[in-house]
Amino acid sequence: MIDHAIADASWPSLEEVRSAAKSGSGAGVKVAVIDSGIEADHPRLKGLKLTDSIAFEEQNGRIETLEGLGSDAYGHGTAIADIVHQFAPDAEVGSFRVIDARSFSKTHLICAGVKEAIKRGYQILNCSFGCRGLAKFILPHKEWADDAWLKGAHVVAAASNADSTEAEWPAHFASVIGVDLADTDTNDVFYRPNHLVSFSAKGENVEVAWLGGGIQMQTGTSFAAPRVTALIARILSVYPAISTSMMHTLLSSVSEPWHTELSSDW
Repeated sequence: MIDHAIADASWPSLEEVRSAAKSGSGAGVKVAVIDSGIEADHPRLKGLKLTDSIAFEEQNGRIETLEGLGSDAYGHGTAIADIVHQFAPDAEVGSFRVIDARSFSKTHLICAGVKEAIKRGYQILNCSFGCRGLAKFILPHKEWADDAWLKGAHVVAAASNADSTEAEWPAHFASVIGVDLADTDTNDVFYRPNHLVSFSAKGENVEVAWLGGGIQMQTGTSFAAPRVTALIARILSVYPAISTSMMHTLLSSVSEPWHTELSSDW
């Protein structure tokens, strides 16, 4: 944890970062929503700067990249974009559709979407999904998560809805900012040290945009993660040079301390 000032003079002070977290709008920051797509004309997304809308689909054993669709296959990605837009309204958002109408995906499609987002220079990758199982499914995620870290892309990932201590990737990679849901009515981000999934935010009974211009109440870690994504976007809009390793430290210092009342499963 940082004290009153950060030792390295090239870093902003803790007070400056706290100010940026409140005053930043996300301007100049590109956020990739790796999800089911984004319904570009949804009324709640009015004013959203949608910079890319790309779908990744498997056709005849090959991954096809479909540009400019501006659509959502399931509704989940539109909900994520809605939350990012609420809390970082000036951020540029890119839709990388890797999840289908059944809310299902495959490792190679996710990897293709994430790698394309990194290639296109997105500073933050919101990953409200998780992978469990054999090493052959997990290791490809480790590869792109490491690449993102080295190239300065901040990865925010939702933890398991069942239990944040249950290993689920990419949220449990040390280089990734893993997010659990908090039982809170505030818009605060909370930090719990000595856990791989150490951040949490409101994720219960969240009103979000959904398919067909609709609105739904949703609960899950998926809807906590974009709040952390938006917080990072606000900070980066003021201090764009903050590295991935630096952001982990800064975020832990500007977040509220976690306490036992925030979640019923601890």
